[in-house]
Amino acid sequence: MIIPNEDACFRLLEKYGTPHHIVLHSEKVWQVARILAEALLRRNHALELDLLKASCLLHDIGKYPCIVDGSKFHDIRGEEILISEGYPAVARIVVQHVILRTEIPPIAEEHVLFYADKRVVHDEVVTLENRFQYLQDTYGKTAKAVERLMIMKQNTVQLESEIFNLLDFAPQDIPQLLEEYSRK
Repeated sequence: MIIPNEDACFRLLEKYGTPHHIVLHSEKVWQVARILAEALLRRNHALELDLLKASCLLHDIGKYPCIVDGSKFHDIRGEEILISEGYPAVARIVVQHVILRTEIPPIAEEHVLFYADKRVVHDEVVTLENRFQYLQDTYGKTAKAVERLMIMKQNTVQLESEIFNLLDFAPQDIPQLLEEYSRK
């Protein structure tokens, strides 16, 4: 399995024209995911940190190309890009950051990325309630879109419960844990 390191991830983001604010978002998603993953690893859950890091940093690589050509489904575009670049393992996770396609348990990299992405608006950690309000305000233009977002919210709340049942801290502790981590 070939996984791009951090420098390679940033080169790919640049190659595909990813705007700075999306890069900042992706970095914050990785910070949240790292807190969760390290806690899960301490509890003997099998996760590949390098794979998760690359997936977090690259999860929105398809967004700018979709903006440019007016297409939808930046998750699928990201998968296509990453496969073409030789990173199918990362692609398998990135394609799931909008719609999860794997069952839980066990908690895997795609679940951690999916959840971490739902906790970050731009580059700020927020509650699920705030994130889904943002998503509804931004993307809830039709009744069908609102319905999809409500289903996604229900699934995300369930995933949050699954993840935090395994941990010794609560979802609302993430901002404080990030602050503590940044001081190390």
